[in-house]
Amino acid sequence: MLRPKISILLTACFLFTVKPFAQERVSDSTAVVNDLSMMKNDSLIAELRNMLDSLKTPKSFFSVTTSFSNRLFSTNNNVLNAQQSTTSATAFMPSVAYFHKSGLGFSTMGYVRNIGNSIRWYQTAFTPSYDKISKNIMYGISYSYYMKGKVQDTSRISPFNHDVYAYVQGRKTWLRPSLSIGYGDGNYSDSYVVPRRMPNGMVKYVLDSYKVHIRDLSISMGVSHSFTKASLLLKDDMFSFIPQISLISGIQSTITESATTNERLRNQLEDRKRMEAFYRVSQNTLSGFGFRTAAVSANISWFKDALSISAGYFLGYYFQSSSSNKVSNIFNISAGVTF
Repeated sequence: MLRPKISILLTACFLFTVKPFAQERVSDSTAVVNDLSMMKNDSLIAELRNMLDSLKTPKSFFSVTTSFSNRLFSTNNNVLNAQQSTTSATAFMPSVAYFHKSGLGFSTMGYVRNIGNSIRWYQTAFTPSYDKISKNIMYGISYSYYMKGKVQDTSRISPFNHDVYAYVQGRKTWLRPSLSIGYGDGNYSDSYVVPRRMPNGMVKYVLDSYKVHIRDLSISMGVSHSFTKASLLLKDDMFSFIPQISLISGIQSTITESATTNERLRNQLEDRKRMEAFYRVSQNTLSGFGFRTAAVSANISWFKDALSISAGYFLGYYFQSSSSNKVSNIFNISAGVTF
């Protein structure tokens, strides 16, 4: 049997018994949990997934997680979430995931919020993934597809249909360097009422519609460190705190086109204004690859038996935003169980 601290944390999580292993294996599994907590943006599923890799006989498992957050653009990439012009909207996000012992995984996350005085499930993310951990390095990749319901307020859903996120992190030094790459691609439509002067001099208000195609490529470089404490609140629990600083570069493209086959009312200034209220458009849409954001972030996680609770915060300053508000505040609170 495992020692008491390890038995309570791991056996209850995964419902199986493994062979004894040395104390350094315990420290290593704790470090893996903390590292991936930051790279995966508070994903409790990912944290528990990596605890399996510290065991001599990894096992597959299911996980159920609930989150409350204002990160509506991406399930994994906070750089894309930082593109939200407003972060006042929040959603409840339940998810179910299965992770195979090989590192392959699949999760489904729903987005639920109050829309038009009614609670609606308005968006679903489907995410296959792969994570690999070794003593000196860990890496992973995921792809998310967003299936969206019909919502009139497009500023509250992700503009991306496809989201690819990959990361790599060193695990050997006290300050651990990391590199992540994210790519988002998608479309959204919007409409607004504009005045149009008729030949007789009268002003008529008509509905104008347009479609926006967004592509966003970002590269984030950061350093972090994991602070851990066992038996902090309860016997045999585990607490971790991980601060990180990041510098983010990338390039974005926004293309506006007619949403109908009819001749479109040209109002580029209004298009730009409404786009900026939704998405942090670069000051120059033709600008090339360059530094875009400086960010500080932190994760706090607590583990007890099969239960995990985590909170994360991301503060980013967007250099190239055409909006007067260049600061993004992203938060996430999660709780999950595994079986």
